[in-house]
Amino acid sequence: MSSVLIVGCGVFGLSAARELALKGYYVRAIDVYEPPSPWSAANDFNKIIRAEYTDMIYSKMAVEAINLWKTDPDLQGLYNECGRVLVTPKEHAGRKKFEEQGIQNLRALGEGQRVEYLRGSKSLAEKHPQFLHNRLGDEQEFKFNPESGLGHASNSLKALYSRCLELGVEFTFGAEGYFSGLQEQHGKTYVKTAAGTLYTADQILICCGANTGTAVDLNGQQSATSLYVAHIQLTPEEYAKYKDIPIIFDSDMGYFFPPDPKTRIIKVALPGAGASHLVANPHDKDKKLSLPRYKNENPRDTMPKHCYGELKALLNKYCPELAYHEPFNAKACWVGDTGDSHFIIDRVPGHNNTFVATGDSGHGYKFLPNIGKYIVARMENTLEPEYAESWKWRTGTAFDPLAMDWRVAKEFPDFGDIDWWEEPKMKL
Repeated sequence: MSSVLIVGCGVFGLSAARELALKGYYVRAIDVYEPPSPWSAANDFNKIIRAEYTDMIYSKMAVEAINLWKTDPDLQGLYNECGRVLVTPKEHAGRKKFEEQGIQNLRALGEGQRVEYLRGSKSLAEKHPQFLHNRLGDEQEFKFNPESGLGHASNSLKALYSRCLELGVEFTFGAEGYFSGLQEQHGKTYVKTAAGTLYTADQILICCGANTGTAVDLNGQQSATSLYVAHIQLTPEEYAKYKDIPIIFDSDMGYFFPPDPKTRIIKVALPGAGASHLVANPHDKDKKLSLPRYKNENPRDTMPKHCYGELKALLNKYCPELAYHEPFNAKACWVGDTGDSHFIIDRVPGHNNTFVATGDSGHGYKFLPNIGKYIVARMENTLEPEYAESWKWRTGTAFDPLAMDWRVAKEFPDFGDIDWWEEPKMKL
């Protein structure tokens, strides 16, 4: 039986672990934390699941993933097809082009037939009466895609973790699961941990998300980017009113989700205010590299002060009766960005039996049901050429966050230059 060691138990790692176990491999997976790790971008209430992409390979994968979210027995009840409203101002030409090409790709695949093009605040209120008092403006076009929704993020990681345990995957957490680097001995690659433990296997797969560059020299292919989220708490009456809303995605202001059914909490994301965290490059002392700084280790990292007003403005635009709520649990969500938003799924140069799967670029979560299939195909050298070409190891690709039209970043400071919003202490 061939053996595989997986480093990192987030979306890519757990999806690959399940696929490998189902195919008969012996799998050991290690991480600092048991899933869902507080370092994982998917340790969250919810994430968008959508299929609009300008690149057809992701369009096809996303359609496949959405079908699996509906049918995969390991993920039952973890997908809410609530629909998504997309609002993009005319001046955001790049984002508008991204959306139009994405819908064209869907229709070329025989999908996206139910996407509606609407205009104005009255149309939004008629379509979704919960937004009766919205302030969209009469001339603003918006789209509604009912075949889109959200995944219950941390719960889905727990579900795949449980399934992997059932399939015999062995897990190690704590210091003995804390990846600190690769080491060559006698012509074989070993994974070294913070505890000094050395692991090896017939093949090694590294899936550490935004933190991958800490222990693996990615040669500038990936940069850790923080995107901010905060939360508001609804009353039982407000929950009853808003529980069936679609995701509102306003590319100029941010987006928010239906409330979580167990906690009545709405998550609000403010993707226009990204940041880096530049530190000494662990692999080149003369260069800087952006790597994550995690909330559980830095509790005062919340969101920039101006995000408070932006969050209030977003709520006030669509559901002003909720804008009185004070946000809480504001934090940076770390993603592993690449210059072209492609994943990196390839062999690590200089290590014959070692692969990396990273570069989520903030759009990897939706592929939890199927990304493992593609990762394993690359490890078995059976991946279709168009995917292998898109995800191959590259060097010299500079990362420019402000060039990512589809995300519409307005600013990109370093963590050291941010004026942080101070979260009020909860009343006891």
